[in-house]
Parts: sequence; structure tokens; C-alpha cells
Amino acid sequence: MKKFQKWLEKYLVPFSNKLGQNKVLQSISAGMVMTLPVTIGASIFSIFASFPIKPVADWFAKIGVTSSMTAIVNGTMNILAVFIAFSIAYNYAQKANANGAIAGLFSLASFFILMPQVVPGKKPVNAFQITYLGSEGIIVAILLSVLIGVFYVKLSRNKKLTIKLPDSVPSMVSSSLEPLIIGIIIFIAVFMVRVIFDFSPFDSVFDFINKLITSPLLHVGGSPITLILIMVLSNLLFTFGIHPAAIQSVIIPIVISMMVGSTPAYQAGKTIPYLSNLVVFAFSNNDAAGATLSLVLIALLFGKSKRYKEFFKVSALPNIFNINEPIIFGMPIVLNPLMFIPFILSSFISGGVALLAVKVGFITNYNPSLGMGMPWTMPKLISDAMIMGWQGAVVWLINFALMVVVYLPFFRVADNQAFEEENK
Repeated sequence: MKKFQKWLEKYLVPFSNKLGQNKVLQSISAGMVMTLPVTIGASIFSIFASFPIKPVADWFAKIGVTSSMTAIVNGTMNILAVFIAFSIAYNYAQKANANGAIAGLFSLASFFILMPQVVPGKKPVNAFQITYLGSEGIIVAILLSVLIGVFYVKLSRNKKLTIKLPDSVPSMVSSSLEPLIIGIIIFIAVFMVRVIFDFSPFDSVFDFINKLITSPLLHVGGSPITLILIMVLSNLLFTFGIHPAAIQSVIIPIVISMMVGSTPAYQAGKTIPYLSNLVVFAFSNNDAAGATLSLVLIALLFGKSKRYKEFFKVSALPNIFNINEPIIFGMPIVLNPLMFIPFILSSFISGGVALLAVKVGFITNYNPSLGMGMPWTMPKLISDAMIMGWQGAVVWLINFALMVVVYLPFFRVADNQAFEEENK
């Protein structure tokens, strides 16, 4: 373990530091971290809005607070792309000594301009679709905010494109009118992009990006190995800030059809036809994406830096309930080369252990009805035990322990770096 840690420090840390000096990557990372107060605060309400204990959830609904808690989630975590569209462009402009607020506003406006503005139906409604404001809009928000941030900074350095007013004009007014020409140029460019997609087979740039990611998966079968590879790809994309929902929305219908097809066999006490597939899918992320609960335990037990000890104390509770966006965007794992390897390996390891457990006859049963009806916020240790019996809990614990071992050297390197910075 020590030799491996030294190897990481010798080869991976310099590479990570070099990447970390890139202004675009710094801006993406800083923009993601800016969303942390929103995601951590909202994650608590997300737990209660989908509380895993049915009598408690029913009581919340009865007294009429569920809708209000859901509104908090909808107004924060479910429109995360909106915050990202502003924050990354803001940070890029700030690092380039330009007006970050103006860059952020141009980026945010461009994000809404490119978005479909009609909800189809028998009576179409003029409205923005919340789907594109959240997980399915994050990749567009990242790409767009970087492009707008870079474009704005370059244009703002051209003095011919900035309006200079006399000193007698209040600074608040002059700073608002200064980028007027730049704004017109940016909006013309965004307008041209929207027109191109209006005349394309795709409804919008959002539709194009999501189909570009998901279309290769539409004809993928549901074999256990395929499911593991899909979840590995899902985690890989998440390390670049692309939410797994874009991929999982494709495979979940396949998994649900397997659950439905397995229900009669389960009720008759016969062998589950899709047992390997369902068990692998259940463990492909041992808790939340990347099995980050193991990382939480390591940080709380072995963390030396104040940065990580305090951060993981706050992030632990949401992660127990399978909400790990605070860790993904707050540590961050996004665009953090030190965390790429364990995060991506997690699905290989936990899915492989699950497949082995079925092959050797350790897990022999799966309750598809519970699998379909289990609240997503139910802690995985409990839900796996309910769906697959005590064997499910044992496999979860084995995967949890393995991921502790996998994450440990990588976290120690990151923690040592943070500890040295604090000491300086």
C-alpha cells in the first residue's frame, strides 16, 4: 500500500497538478464547488421528500409538507445545470481578470436561449422543461459556460467593442452598458446555433447531446457484463460532470422489464430468470455512484486535513441515503485525476463480486416487486437485505470493505496535499 501510494505521488500527482493549472479546468472545478451550499442544503430535504420508511413518508404526505420539501429539491438539485451555467463562466472570467458577473449572466442567458421553450402536448405550453434544467442539461451547461466565458474574455479585451462613458456617469450605469456590443455579438452567435438545430433532425442542442451519449446504448442487451460496462461508462462520464441519469434513463426500462418478467417466477417459488442481471444491477453502484460511502468512512477515520475532515462530516448523512452530489461536486471528484481510478473501478469491483456471488450460488433469490417499489433513498445495506435476504447484506459489506481498500491510497495522497497546504 505504501509503495503504491509513493507511486501515485511520483507519477499521478504531478499530472494532476499540471491539469489543475489549466484555467478552463480550474474554472469548471471552482464552478462545481460553488454549487456546494445548494446541493448539501437541499440533500437533507431530498431525504425527507422521498423518505425510505413508508409510514413516515405517508405521515409527511398527510400533514401536507411533502410537496413543499419536493419544491426545495426542484428549486435546487433538480435545476443544478442553471447554477453551473452561471458559475463556471463567472469563475473563468474572474481568473482572466474580467467581469465575472457579466460573463455568468451572458452564459446563463445563452443556456435558456438554446433550451426548448415549448412543452409539447395536446395544448402546447410556453415553458422551460425542468428536465433540461437538471441532470440532462449539465453537460450543455458545462460546455456552454466554458465557451461563453472564453468568448466573453477575448471580446472584452478588444477596446473597440466596449462602450466607454464619461467619468460623470455613475459606475453602476457605465459598467452595465460597457459590454453592450459584446452581448449583441454573443447573442448573434447563440442565435445562429439555435437556428442550425431548429433545421436539424434534433429538437435542440440538449436533445443532440443526450442522444449522442445514449444512442449507442439503445440496442445494447441486458447481459450482466454489459450492465457492468454501462455503469462503468456512467461513472466515467460523471467524473467529467455528466450526470449518470443520461445513461441510466436508457437501461432502467430494460432492468424494469426484467423485474416484471421475473415476478411470476418469484411468486411461484421458481428460479428467477434474470437473477444475474438484477443482482449485478443492484450492486453495480454499491451505494451511490462510485461507492463513495467507503470514501466517507476513510476520510472520517484517517483524514488529517481540516478541509476533508469537516467536509466529509457534512457529506456523510446524505451519502448514507444515496445522495452523493455534494461529494462529486464538492470534494470534488469531477475533473480530479486522483479520484478517477477508484471512482471508475467501483462498478467493476462491486458488479464483479455480485456476479460471482450468483455464479457460486451464494445469492439465489431476488424479490422483483420490492426491487421495483424500493424508495431510492433507502440505505443500500437495508434495501439489499430486504430484496435478496441476508446474503445481499453480506455482499454489500464485502463490496464496501473492498472499496475502502481501493480508495485508501488515493485519498491519502489527496489528504496529504491538503494537509501540507494548510500547514503552509
